[in-house]
Amino acid sequence: MDELRILLARHGHATSGPDHRWTKEDPLTDIGLRQAEELAVHIAAMRRPPDRIVASSATRARQTAEACGRALGLEVALDDRLLEFGSGAISPFTLAEMFELMPYDEIWHPQDAGYDGEPVVEFWRRTAEAIEDVIAGGGQPLVVSHGGTTTAILRHLVLLDRGTPDAIHFYVANAGLSDVRVRSDRHGNRRVMLTRLNDTRFLTEVTEV
Repeated sequence: MDELRILLARHGHATSGPDHRWTKEDPLTDIGLRQAEELAVHIAAMRRPPDRIVASSATRARQTAEACGRALGLEVALDDRLLEFGSGAISPFTLAEMFELMPYDEIWHPQDAGYDGEPVVEFWRRTAEAIEDVIAGGGQPLVVSHGGTTTAILRHLVLLDRGTPDAIHFYVANAGLSDVRVRSDRHGNRRVMLTRLNDTRFLTEVTEV
């Protein structure tokens, strides 16, 4: 294949204080809206900007993608397979508890399940299928999703087997941008190059959650 450039962006800031519990419907905060606009301006100014946008259907990802779509004059295609791990239920932990107790600060194994019951191996499977469909579509796609989803996509692209525990994590800040190049070598084997990870230089305020 010709070289395919995939831009991976995390959604902007969407939490609202220490008592907050994450849901799929969380909207961007004022900070997150500004981050989304700054991301959009940065992407639109690229020498080779994206020609299509695919996003998680979570509100915070959709709003971030729509800001980019306005800047690029593109529609946003939504894909439920890009939803964050555990998005099928409201978080049982507040933001404060997540930081104080670190209930998930362990290595995940394939059959471990989130609080919505989805095993992490199923999360890895659906995100892999989603990014393979993006690759099959060609062009220069922008994929807007979540921190965990971005890690899952990168796990797949660097050929980590789904039976491999989640001992690797790619840190991505809100509206952080990563750049992956995918091509075939002369033997027909896929080659993947991660050229940029978690670029936030274009943001006036960097947030983590």
